[in-house]
Amino acid sequence: MVDKHLETTALVDKEMDSLPYDTTTFIQQETQLNEGDDLSNGYAEIGKSNKGETDTGSENKDLHGTSTILTPDDVFSKTHDKAMTIITQGRYQWIVTTCVGLAYTGDLTELFAMAFIIDAAERDLCMDDVMKGWLGGSVFLGMVLGSFVFGDIADIIGRRPTILIGLGITIVFGVIAAFMPTYSWFVFCRIFIGIGTGGTLPAIIAYVSECSPKSFRGRQQAIVMFFWAIGGIYAALVGWLIIPNDGLAVVVTSTLVFRSWRVYLLICQLPLVTAFILIYFINESPRFVLNHGLPEEALRIYTSMYKMNNSGCCSNSMPYEMPDFEIPMNTGQADLKQSNSAWSSVVNTLSQVWNAQISLFKTPHLRTSLSVCCLWILIGFGYYGLSIWFPAYLKKLELDQYMNQTKVVTNGSYANQEYTKELDNIKFVESIFQNVSFHDITLSHVIFDRCSLSQCLFNNITSSQTYFDDTTFEEVLFNNTDFYPYKFRGTTDTSNGSRFLNTRIGCLVNFPVKLRSNKAYLESLIGQLSVIPGFLLGFLIIDRVGRVPALVSCFGMSSAAVFFIWVANNEPTVVIMNFIFNALLVNVWIALDSVTSELYPTHLRSTALGFTTGLAKIAAVIAIVTFGKFIDLSKAIPILITAGVFGIGALVSKTTPESKDKLV
Repeated sequence: MVDKHLETTALVDKEMDSLPYDTTTFIQQETQLNEGDDLSNGYAEIGKSNKGETDTGSENKDLHGTSTILTPDDVFSKTHDKAMTIITQGRYQWIVTTCVGLAYTGDLTELFAMAFIIDAAERDLCMDDVMKGWLGGSVFLGMVLGSFVFGDIADIIGRRPTILIGLGITIVFGVIAAFMPTYSWFVFCRIFIGIGTGGTLPAIIAYVSECSPKSFRGRQQAIVMFFWAIGGIYAALVGWLIIPNDGLAVVVTSTLVFRSWRVYLLICQLPLVTAFILIYFINESPRFVLNHGLPEEALRIYTSMYKMNNSGCCSNSMPYEMPDFEIPMNTGQADLKQSNSAWSSVVNTLSQVWNAQISLFKTPHLRTSLSVCCLWILIGFGYYGLSIWFPAYLKKLELDQYMNQTKVVTNGSYANQEYTKELDNIKFVESIFQNVSFHDITLSHVIFDRCSLSQCLFNNITSSQTYFDDTTFEEVLFNNTDFYPYKFRGTTDTSNGSRFLNTRIGCLVNFPVKLRSNKAYLESLIGQLSVIPGFLLGFLIIDRVGRVPALVSCFGMSSAAVFFIWVANNEPTVVIMNFIFNALLVNVWIALDSVTSELYPTHLRSTALGFTTGLAKIAAVIAIVTFGKFIDLSKAIPILITAGVFGIGALVSKTTPESKDKLV
C-alpha cells in the first residue's frame, strides 16, 4: 500500500511541474504581497517571488513553446485537482454527499407534499381550482427568487453557509405554514419555502462537484439525484399513512382545525432538520476556500479529507497525514470590504449579485451560457409541463369513466325513507320524494333534475358537485347544510314553506368529487421509483461517455418515448409510460447538473447554477399554464410539443462544450 501511494504522489507531483507559480513557496511560510501587486477582480497578481526574482507563474508554455496566460483560478484548479487525486474518492465524499443529499431529500419532500395535501386542505383553506393553481405557482415564484439571489450569495459567502441559510428558511416557514388558518397566509409561507428551496439546490450541486475527484464528479451528482427519489418516496408513503387519517384532527381555535394534512407538513420537516444538523458539522468546499485566499484553511480541509479516506485502509507504517503538499501564494479573491452600515452592506452584496450574473453573458462565457441556459429552459418546460399533464390526464380518464358510470333513476318514487349512507354518482330525473330524510351523509355528484320534494329533511349534509335543477320544494327543511344558492339551478323554487336553518358560513366553493385520493399516492410512488433505474444508468455512464453524449442521447430518447403515450388509452399504460419517461429524464438532470457546475470558474459556479435553475422554474410556470389548457383537448398537442422541445434539446446539447475532464 505504501509503494502504491508513493507512486500516486509521484505522479501528481510530476503533473504539478507545469504549474505557473514558484513551488518554493509553501503553505507553512508567511506570505506577503509585494508592493504594487494588482488586486483587480478580487485577485492578487504576484510580481516578484520571495527571492526577489520575477515570478513567471502567469505563463505556461505548451509543447510548441507558446506562452499561455493563466488566471489565478487556473492555478487553483490545478492545485485542487492534485489534492483530490491524492485524496481520491472515499469515505469523506460518501458522508458529505449523504448530508447534502438529505437536504435535497427535504427540499423535494416539500415540493411533492403540495400534490398530496391540496385536496385535503381545500376545505380548510377554501380553495377553488384557480387558487390551487396559484398555490402551486407560489412555490415556483419563490424558487426563482431563491435561485437567482442565493446562487450568487453562495459564490460570496460559501456553499455550506448558503445551504444552511436555505434550509433554515425552508424549515421555519414550513413549520409556520402548518399553522396558517387562511389561504393568503399559507401562500405567503409557501413563497418563502420556495425561496429557501431554490437557494439551497445550486449550492448543493456546486458543493458536490467541488468535493469530488475529477473521475467521480458525475457519479456524485447521480448519487445526489438518488436522494430526489428518496424525497418523493418519503412524501408519498408518509402522506398515504397520515393524510387520510381524519382522527388526527384537533380543534385549536374557531378558525384553525389542526387536521392530518397539517401534521403531515410538520413530519415533512424531519429530513430538513436532520440535514441542517449534519451539514452544520461538515467542512466548507475546499475549492471555494482556496479561491477566497485562505490557503491554511484549505490545507486543513484537504488534510481532514485525506485522513478520513485513508485511515483504517493503510498499513501501520503509513502515516495518516497528507503527504507534502504545496499551495500557491495567496492570490485568491480579496476579503469583502466591511461596510460602515447594514444598508451599505446590502447594496454592496446586491451589486455583486448583479455584476456576477451579467458576467455570465460576457466573454469568455457568453456562448457557454447561451447553450446551457437554453438546455435548462427546455428541460424545465418539457419536464414540468408533462409532469402536470400526466396526472391531469389520468384524472380526466378516471373522471370520464366515473361519469359514464353515473346511475340514472327516472320517474322514481320514494316515500317515508331515511338515507344515512353516502350517496355517490347518481342522477334522479323527474322523481318524487315524499317525507324522505337525509341524515349525516355526504352527497357526491348527486343531481336532482326536475324532481319534486315534499316534507323532506336534509340534516347535517356535506356535498360536492350536487345540484337541484328545475326542482320544486314543499315544506322541506335544510339544517346544517352547505346548500348555497348556486346549487339551486334553473327554475328551482324553495319559497313554498321550505326553511334553511344553520346554513354553514364561510367557504362557498363547490369542491370537486374526490376520485384519486389513494391512487395519487401509488402513482407518485411509482413515478419516483423510476428515478432508481435512471440513477443506476446515470451512475454507470456519466463519467464514461461524458456529459454531452449523455445529454444528446437522453434528450433524444425522451423525445421518442413521448410518442408512446399516444397508445396509452388507459390508466396502467399511462403510468408505465410515465415511469419510462422519468427514468430517461433523470439522466438529463444528472448531466445538466454536472456540465453546468464544471463549465464555470469557482467564483461564478453557483451563480451560473442559480441563474439556470431559476430560468428552468420560469419555464416550468409557463409550461404549467400552457399544458393545463390542453387537458381537455387532443393529447396530440402536448405530446408533439414535448417531443419537439426535447428534440431541440438534443440538438442544442451538441453545441455544449464537454466538461468531463475539465478542472474545477
